[in-house]
Amino acid sequence: MLNPITYTEHVVADFLRYQMTTYALADRALRAQLRTLLNLDQTRDTPLLKGPYFSLSKTFRRGTSLQDLGREGILHPHVANIAGHAHAYGHQESAFRAIAAGKTTVVSTGTGSGKTEAFLYPVISQCLRLRDHNAAAGICAVIVYPMNALAEDQLGRLRDLLAGTGVTFGMYVGKTPRERREVSGERLRQGASRAEYRQKVAALQARNDARAVHPPEERASREEMRTPGQQPRILLTNVKQLELLLTRQQDAELFDGALLDFLIFDEAHTFSGAIGAETACLIRRLRSYCGKGERDTVSVATSATIADRTGGNAGRDFAVRFFGVPPDQVELVREDYEPDHWQARRVANGLLAGDPIEHRQAVFQALERADHDGASDEERTRLVQALEAATGIRCRPDAWQLDLHAAMSASETAWQLSDTLDKPRPLGELLVELQRRLGRPIGEEEVLIWLALGAAARREQRPLLRPVVHAFVRGIDGAVVTFPAGRAPRLWLSAAQAEADRDPHFRLPILSCTTCGQHYFEHHVAGFDFTGNQPGGGEARGGHTVWPPLPPGENASRLLLLDRLAIDELDDDDDGTATSAPRRTAPIGFCKHCGALQNQTAQACLGCGRPGSVVGLLAVRQNSNRPGKLSSCIGCGALGGERMGRWRDPARPLRATAVADVHVLAQNMLHYAERRRLLVFADNRQDAAFQAGWMRDHARHYRLRSIIHEQLMVRTHTVGDLVAALDDLLDRDDELSRTLAPEVWSVHRKEELGRAHQGERRKFLRVQVLREITTGARQTIGLEPWGRMRVDYAGLEGAGNFHATWAPRLGCTSADLSLWVACLLDTERRKRIVWDAELKLFSRTWSEADALVSSGFTAGLDLHVRGLKVQRDPGDRKDWVAQWQSSRGMTLARQLLAKLAGSAQVDEGAFFRDLW
Repeated sequence: MLNPITYTEHVVADFLRYQMTTYALADRALRAQLRTLLNLDQTRDTPLLKGPYFSLSKTFRRGTSLQDLGREGILHPHVANIAGHAHAYGHQESAFRAIAAGKTTVVSTGTGSGKTEAFLYPVISQCLRLRDHNAAAGICAVIVYPMNALAEDQLGRLRDLLAGTGVTFGMYVGKTPRERREVSGERLRQGASRAEYRQKVAALQARNDARAVHPPEERASREEMRTPGQQPRILLTNVKQLELLLTRQQDAELFDGALLDFLIFDEAHTFSGAIGAETACLIRRLRSYCGKGERDTVSVATSATIADRTGGNAGRDFAVRFFGVPPDQVELVREDYEPDHWQARRVANGLLAGDPIEHRQAVFQALERADHDGASDEERTRLVQALEAATGIRCRPDAWQLDLHAAMSASETAWQLSDTLDKPRPLGELLVELQRRLGRPIGEEEVLIWLALGAAARREQRPLLRPVVHAFVRGIDGAVVTFPAGRAPRLWLSAAQAEADRDPHFRLPILSCTTCGQHYFEHHVAGFDFTGNQPGGGEARGGHTVWPPLPPGENASRLLLLDRLAIDELDDDDDGTATSAPRRTAPIGFCKHCGALQNQTAQACLGCGRPGSVVGLLAVRQNSNRPGKLSSCIGCGALGGERMGRWRDPARPLRATAVADVHVLAQNMLHYAERRRLLVFADNRQDAAFQAGWMRDHARHYRLRSIIHEQLMVRTHTVGDLVAALDDLLDRDDELSRTLAPEVWSVHRKEELGRAHQGERRKFLRVQVLREITTGARQTIGLEPWGRMRVDYAGLEGAGNFHATWAPRLGCTSADLSLWVACLLDTERRKRIVWDAELKLFSRTWSEADALVSSGFTAGLDLHVRGLKVQRDPGDRKDWVAQWQSSRGMTLARQLLAKLAGSAQVDEGAFFRDLW
């Protein structure tokens, strides 16, 4: 059973870890600050989390069994066979009886209370009775949803419930195919059973095939639904489509012979105001068209919020106006609860001595492993040990849930917690109220432990506590830095956070390179120009130059600053000292109070006059053709460029993208959920379509990585062999090919005798494999950073002349020398200094006009071309040619060689020439 406390902890913690890893800051100090701000184990007051808010959901009263309701005639007897549970809740039974009596019914119960079953089982029962009497085809029930997503979710439920029953159904929305031949997915044969349907669904899911399975009862196209004698018994639709159905003649035929026994509106609270008035008119039009009066059709409205919880008549009044029925014909169904089981004599208790965080972690980990039917004796034993260590409660391993229920029902702490949560409360408010009631300090870790244990403590499968947790999370909303002390920047997750903390210092947005993690500070000032050797422009004051700050806009000059080069090790282009200013930068003074820049740092700020307020930073030189833009990263040389007519820096702000955050949250929620189904709501169709497309596109990249990993688990591959294996897999499965490589299908359709499609597919796959094996050393996403792939180099093993000559001189074994060479090659490979004879992917510059870029196989912006030599020639540029040996300073290769050689004297020039 899903424990909401541990579930929420996991989802929120994973989301914050995602924020940590997404913005790869190479600077250790900034990275440590970001970790501190986001780490749940250290603080829950991160500005990215609002809440959590806690409340308790009461246990619904158990109603009559479905079999007994079938014998009584309230439901059809077969409903008990297809339902997934034996008993109804008390409020569901009330709805069944009200609907059976012909009453207009308003079901106003909470989320997850089974509102759908409250109207669906009576509808299915009537359809089964019509089937038993061989009644003529005709719509029996119209179920209207405010959003297509809800209708599609219901459609999936109907497929599973009605497969093999002979009860027909269909969904008529904008995306419903017009003709039968346009229906995608798998159709089952006539007479197929429910078991056959489930078997087919399981088979497709095992292959990660997302296609739908259509049982013979489903009318999946408009053509089928309009065919005389084929109209569905149950019609799912939305308000706009329902109005079109009654307006267009070809669609109006769908209601010929309609019985319209039921008219149901789900989430009825959305039908308010003008929309509600228009829908009320539509209801009357539909009844009139079908020849039904207000008492001939049973109307049902469901909502979690439409009724007054204090016992008022808001729900009844709504139904009277909405459906046009007399008040005495309306039945209002509310939640009906079981009484709680608390012992009359309770004892006060609390957590035992020890670290509360360690207690919580131990209890949560033990609950995850032991709170399920397949738990081992060892896992249950560890759980009871963790419970006793944290709370002093002793339980039997084979009956720990029952023993825990008995102990907690006699706990004053647990009872006060339950009584306090009679309404939703934030964690801080909950702690204050509990301390007042218990007369002792109580921490958040203890509260979380009691709530988690209350959800796990069960008697007759009923938990003692049913906690509901709401946590509102968001991504980093534009991180900024200030300089409160010296040159050390202080990181804030947003400018609002700095303002709320009353930090008086000037705030600079922070950016990081997407390849190496080098950070930059964005600033806007008046008249700044740095396209030559030194910054120019500005205002002259007392023999110095000052650039006053301006808000971003047309009159402001954008520039990027940094305090230091974040890469710790010496680069292979270093000219001798690790403390020299990086190339393409110049020292500049920044006032940490007013934000003015000046060309000296020794005196007081020339902008505001504050003494000691100027911090020494480095300004990044700009390209004269693109002032204000970052042409390439100072740290790694990653290039910026134009895409779709817009310039894109190689560094991006530390600012979350909503679509990515939703994607990660959805993945985490599904990962920890027992039932892996999730609805994601958006403000409008455009947002929903963009979210779905973005998630689909990013998911396919992870799916391709998964397939590459599966291939590597079988055997070691060369690049060419791996591409061939992937190509063969996609050639056999067109659906998988369309999912993973839609760019190829948009360039060339697959033809039986044609070779163009296969050639383009191989190019696409080769690009993806090459990019995967050249993941940057500081990038966190990829098979190699995850430890799922290792790259070996042919010819390094064995005792060749190089090994035989140099291993003794270096005082190491041949194996150690091979490993050293592999590490050196790894550093060059992960800089994308790779020769690919087939595509020359990393050996030339790419533009949007090139076929690989225009077809979407790769984005040419991030492919920085660079070669490698033992030592550069005088005319070689550092940006284009890397080197192992330098006459002027220590390169990374020389540094690695020095570590390998230790005290041994080595002729570096001869070593690198022999290695080359």
